[in-house]
Amino acid sequence: MAMRNNLIILQIVDSLEIGGTERMSANIYNTLTASEIENYLVVSRKVGPIYNFITEKSNVLFLHKKNTIDFFAFYRLFKLIRAIKPSIIHVHQTSIYWAFILKLLSPRIILIWHDHWGFSDLLKDSDRKTIKFFSFLIDGVVCVNDKIREWNIRNLKVNQSQIIYIPNFPLVQVNQRIQNDIPILLCLANIRNQKDHLNLVEACALLKSQKVTFKLFLAGSLEDKNWVEKVKKKVASSNLSEEVFFLGSVINISELLSKADVGILSSVSEGLPVALLEYGLAGLPVVCTDVGQCKEVLGNGGYGWIVPPKSPEALASAIKEALFNRELANKKAIGLKKNIIKNYGSGIFIERYFDLTSKINGFKQLKKLI
Repeated sequence: MAMRNNLIILQIVDSLEIGGTERMSANIYNTLTASEIENYLVVSRKVGPIYNFITEKSNVLFLHKKNTIDFFAFYRLFKLIRAIKPSIIHVHQTSIYWAFILKLLSPRIILIWHDHWGFSDLLKDSDRKTIKFFSFLIDGVVCVNDKIREWNIRNLKVNQSQIIYIPNFPLVQVNQRIQNDIPILLCLANIRNQKDHLNLVEACALLKSQKVTFKLFLAGSLEDKNWVEKVKKKVASSNLSEEVFFLGSVINISELLSKADVGILSSVSEGLPVALLEYGLAGLPVVCTDVGQCKEVLGNGGYGWIVPPKSPEALASAIKEALFNRELANKKAIGLKKNIIKNYGSGIFIERYFDLTSKINGFKQLKKLI
């Protein structure tokens, strides 16, 4: 523990908009702060609603980056690094590009990349050429699922033992569940192509044709206007305008989870969605496509319903069973909650994270001796 307390960790994330990467950056910051480990969260671009989830805001810093090549914002970051003198720079997703420059300027700093790549199911070895080229600057990689870890091992110039899978973890207060006259289906996902809300809308059209009564709450960013328009047109053409509600980005996730009867993800690709963990922690029955690490979280179907992506028929059938077979739904929900508390808590993340930093420090000391 003494070694941990001597570390200073500085995270860099692009924004604090609603999203899995952003929620994890805030969760890590809150957990490290609660553990009395000195740490900072640098937000390069947008503030966003996730800022409201941060418990102690004094070490949250903003660069107000205006575009990809913003020299003034980078200079502000460089000055922060010089002033704070972090032991570790922990960067999320695309923040790795600026981190490469920082590492060249300050080679003694440990650089850890947190790879959340949401399209992991579609990731090819030919992708992300710039990251592969500069990967010799990376000291360690935290991957949010096994597929991403395997890609990193095959493609990056990083010691294999320092590329590890650590599951995401939720930090959400669980409210008392509310009983609804009309069942509420909840999809907690930004409305964009990857999340495939069109598939979900088609499944709901099938449910309506089978006389199933429900409301569907779509909670997530509406920034991708082209995709949002496609989904809205699909809702209208499917005669679902009275069943489907576009909530936009929601700050009070706990309240929303307490209102839901079934949590749904209909994505074509995922890393390890934080929303899935939040559904489980709230005690919701879950229906999810078989992408990313979702099957592992759902115990290969023991703790929820796993369906193929892009199959509205399978999705509709699973939702229907989750709604009407309450005994099975409750059994799966209880199992999922226990699984998440046991295997996807903040304590597990912190233990594995500091195991990684110890390996990196040991490797650096060994290289000095050689």
